[in-house]
Amino acid sequence: MIRILLVLFLLISPANAKCKYYAYADVENNKLVNKKETYTCEEKDNIFVQFITDEKYHRAFTMVFFTLLENL
Repeated sequence: MIRILLVLFLLISPANAKCKYYAYADVENNKLVNKKETYTCEEKDNIFVQFITDEKYHRAFTMVFFTLLENL
């Protein structure tokens, strides 16, 4: 059961990214010279990584960890 939930949990997370595109070029004799393109994206971590590392989830993570540890 836990395996199914974990697989569904990891597959459902959407791929959202904030992307920025920049292009620079010099114009000489009506032609583009030294063209440079930059494409950067910032993706958020999936919810599992956020749950482990983010400060706002630290109490919930601790409770889940101790509950699992207690039941083992």
